[in-house]
Amino acid sequence: MRKITALLLALLLLLSMAGCGETAPKALSDYTNKNAPIAGILSVEDGYLVDENGKKVLLFGINLGNWMLQETWMNAITGYSGHWAQYDTLELWTQRFGEEQTAALVKAYEDHFITEKDIEQIEKLGFNCVRVPFWYRNFMREDGSWLTENMDDNPGFQRLDWLIEQCGAHGIYVILDLHGAPGGQSTNHSTGKAGRNVLYTNELCMEMAERLWTAIADRYKDSPVVAAYDLLNEPQNNGDTYGVNNWPAESEDAVKNTNAAYDRLYRAVRSVDSAHLISLEGIWSTSVLPDPKEMGYENMLYQLHLYDTDKGMIRYRVNELKTARRNWDVAVLVGEFNNFAEEAYACRQYSKNNISYVKWTYKTMNTGDNWGLFNGNVGYIDSRQASYEEILRFFEEELDTADYTFNETEMNRILP
Repeated sequence: MRKITALLLALLLLLSMAGCGETAPKALSDYTNKNAPIAGILSVEDGYLVDENGKKVLLFGINLGNWMLQETWMNAITGYSGHWAQYDTLELWTQRFGEEQTAALVKAYEDHFITEKDIEQIEKLGFNCVRVPFWYRNFMREDGSWLTENMDDNPGFQRLDWLIEQCGAHGIYVILDLHGAPGGQSTNHSTGKAGRNVLYTNELCMEMAERLWTAIADRYKDSPVVAAYDLLNEPQNNGDTYGVNNWPAESEDAVKNTNAAYDRLYRAVRSVDSAHLISLEGIWSTSVLPDPKEMGYENMLYQLHLYDTDKGMIRYRVNELKTARRNWDVAVLVGEFNNFAEEAYACRQYSKNNISYVKWTYKTMNTGDNWGLFNGNVGYIDSRQASYEEILRFFEEELDTADYTFNETEMNRILP
């Protein structure tokens, strides 16, 4: 009788979990999804994403954070202050090893952090989209000159070309995310350099951003794999930071300067590509974004990043996105999120309201199990003390996702 009672209690527990949207987590080997082929360039129809056949598409995606733009807080590169970013790492490596070996270290890191096996795994997990954060230094020097005369030889374009080809073979859309703009679009270290927010007030930086987006859009204007151009990641994410133009995110100065930058970048893209979606991010609300009809914008994807951990705030932000879709006929996206204990609840809200969503992030180092689907406690490499050979060997040996721990619980929480 006791055994029967225990079994009944276990069954009731499983049923209650299913009712909450959290079934028992699956092992990595149990995920075997295969995506349908991509059917043309996405567009917006009545506020929803559709393919070339007019079929609605909901993007369920994962960010490839810490790949083309390293973020020290979830990396193995020792940071020497709370604001250490990839700009600082590149400066240090260039002083120690020279430009050629610095470029070789960056290439080795990127070669091993995301591989063909990772793209295959992303499809198996059920994702039909990746968002790839990159920065201007993948393509340009600090003075705005291209890294190579021939764009086919440019390491930034080579990396994106490879990703788009791989994702296309696995039915995965790609959102191109300018995570770090010339001069910085916020004072946050995630732009690649902390304490600098001068994109809006430095004409050279703005012209560099326009040239970069024009080149990207021109190169991928015919690609059905590219879902959207995400013009600026988290502009004015200036909270708890310092530096030039450290405006509060929703202040008049922040909103005015951000929307002026958006307008210039939108028109740069549209000068060569009239087909693809363009995404504008509201930090941290859609209320800071312009009315696209007044601006003459078309085929728009409005975006929020949700790191709220309160159900009430999650519902509030979801309602903001729904209102933007209804009032402005824009498609909507949660481009990054981590809602911690309320993750399953948040993802149910996204799914049931037909809001596309992209988890932050695929893979982390040394952050425990709170941020990445795959997490590796690989230790740190000291860029001030380690030799070139030691850093290179670390990148070649410590970045294989197969050696990282899969977060079954987190994956289960975010499923549509």
